[in-house]
Amino acid sequence: MKTYHSKIQEVKERADIVKVAEYFRLNLNRANKCVCPFHKEKTASFSISKEKQIFKCFGCDKSGDVISLVSELLHINAYQAAEQINCIFNLGVDFNKKTSSIEIERWHQKQKAKEAFKKWENETFQLLCDYFRFLEDKNDEETFQEIAKAEYYVDLFIFGTESEKLQFWKLNKKVVNKIAGRLRRRTT
Repeated sequence: MKTYHSKIQEVKERADIVKVAEYFRLNLNRANKCVCPFHKEKTASFSISKEKQIFKCFGCDKSGDVISLVSELLHINAYQAAEQINCIFNLGVDFNKKTSSIEIERWHQKQKAKEAFKKWENETFQLLCDYFRFLEDKNDEETFQEIAKAEYYVDLFIFGTESEKLQFWKLNKKVVNKIAGRLRRRTT
């Protein structure tokens, strides 16, 4: 029996975010960028990565996959968005089978965990950027090594995949806490 989450995942794997965006009339240029549909702006700050199958707006900071894109555009939940995409693009995922309340609850727990991780990701990225700026003001050999590390970490958060960021989270909690402590001492 397919679970609530597995149906959404299957749609996510079968759908192409660029085709979905074009279907919903997002006016993508050749670089898959356009004016953000979620806030008013004049320059294109909304970008889609065909390779990673994700979107990101650098203006309002909304980001996600094909499911969350449709969910945000239509103001519906993820399951309904997956159903819509499946129906529009004839992806062949069977949504007629009922899903148990346990499976739905499990899916909601996973979503909460993802949201918590996303919050950590945003806070850590901001912390690393602040740390990078803090280090640029110094001028010694140890600082140059720290700048190189900070630059690597910032690049990881900008260009890395979700699994790379998750790996960073698992392996570098102490590093992040140390950086946060160092910045706190500087401001007090």
